[in-house]
Amino acid sequence: MALRTAEEYIKGLRNQNREVYIHGEKVTNYVDHPCVRPVIESVALTFEKAFDPEFENWLVKDSDLVKGPVNRFLTVHKSQDDLVSRVQLLKMLTPQHGACVGARCVGQDAIHAAYITTYDIDKKYGTNYHERFCKWLAEMQEKDLAVSGMVTDSKADRSLRPEEQEDPDSYLHVVQERKDGIVVRGAKAHQSGALVADEHLVLPTETIRPEGKQYAIAFAVPADTPGIIHIYESPAGTVRRLLPGAGEMDFGNATYGVHGASLVIFNDVFIPWERVFMYQEADFSTEMVEYFARMHRLAFCGCKAGHCDILLGACMLAVEYIGLTKASHIWEKLVTMFQNSELSYGCAIGAARLGYATPSGGYMPDVSLTNAAKLQGGRAVAENANLAMDIGGGLLCTIPTQKDWENGEIREYINKYFRGKAGISTENRIRISRLIEYLMGQSSVIPAESILGGGPPETQRVMLRVTLRQRAGWMKERAKVLAGIKE
Repeated sequence: MALRTAEEYIKGLRNQNREVYIHGEKVTNYVDHPCVRPVIESVALTFEKAFDPEFENWLVKDSDLVKGPVNRFLTVHKSQDDLVSRVQLLKMLTPQHGACVGARCVGQDAIHAAYITTYDIDKKYGTNYHERFCKWLAEMQEKDLAVSGMVTDSKADRSLRPEEQEDPDSYLHVVQERKDGIVVRGAKAHQSGALVADEHLVLPTETIRPEGKQYAIAFAVPADTPGIIHIYESPAGTVRRLLPGAGEMDFGNATYGVHGASLVIFNDVFIPWERVFMYQEADFSTEMVEYFARMHRLAFCGCKAGHCDILLGACMLAVEYIGLTKASHIWEKLVTMFQNSELSYGCAIGAARLGYATPSGGYMPDVSLTNAAKLQGGRAVAENANLAMDIGGGLLCTIPTQKDWENGEIREYINKYFRGKAGISTENRIRISRLIEYLMGQSSVIPAESILGGGPPETQRVMLRVTLRQRAGWMKERAKVLAGIKE
């Protein structure tokens, strides 16, 4: 088996036992839970579209680890073209679901970072992490499993290093070393799609100092391993799906519109040595984290450009429904939204085109362009959400529920007083307003996640400051020469 169908992916989830808590309750059938199923449907598209001629060239790639084609989400980028395709794929795929495929997307960025870093660790220390990792990756490709990438620890007191925390479990760490492996304890927070992944690839969250080497670990673990506990997300948009009488008109993006993150607890989980890819090599923690972050920021720009495309489409429909298609001030806002999105997307494509080879053969995108693209991408989603509020109007704040719409006593009033221009269905106006509400963050986490995903804005500014300082000497020298300054 090299490529699974969507049905096979979902069937595989049903065959796994996991400890899951949703809205305060322990859930056994999480696959059909109304707050989880939309996430599964989004991830299922990454399997389904691999058989779609329109997406096949983007989602399917020949592997150098196993025979035959594999899903691109399980591959390493070996060229500038691969990096470009990473961005383009997400820009094309995101409008198909309008949500998140973190159970595969984040995993690919973790795969890429681990592939490069394990090679570098082996070169310095003579370990065999890279061989282990490639063997594990070949298994993932052969079985076509959904791999989630886990990086963010709970952290507690941010002014303290991992080893300085009052509670050592604030960062995932090794609590026991055995002949056959290690035992880990702690948690990974805000893990997009982790609940609906088949496998977890776990990396450090930040630079680890030698005195905190027990926190310098990277490993892979099957998602149904005993000791792993999920506490599922509950933002307002997700909780709305649990309201009595709530219907699909109330969600904006009914089929796919849940982000699907969870707090993942590792309660003394055993990891065999063959699945350990970093153990106490604290001096390589920075490389692994930075490579992951850079790759995730690059991918982010394709994803958010796709979100902006949907929001633009929804806003244009909303305008069309109320007869304002010729209003110049509306088009000025729409063009600004488009410009915001294209700036980030174009910068990411440039970062990919200036990508370079590492000793492992894996390619990395340009560091400054990637971080600039991510900053602009987060800003684009946030600013576009504000512009969408302006375009969408007051109905965004007063949308009637599906139960209101289905109530025969008041439906005629809703139909009469929320109508748009002649020939436009009031129901369609309500539906597109709900979608705008969802995309702009009133019933989703999209803007907040866009700012914070891949690291908050300050982490990108830090990388840009480093690059700016590196180039400052040349910049100032050229300025002196052109100004005629001799000293």
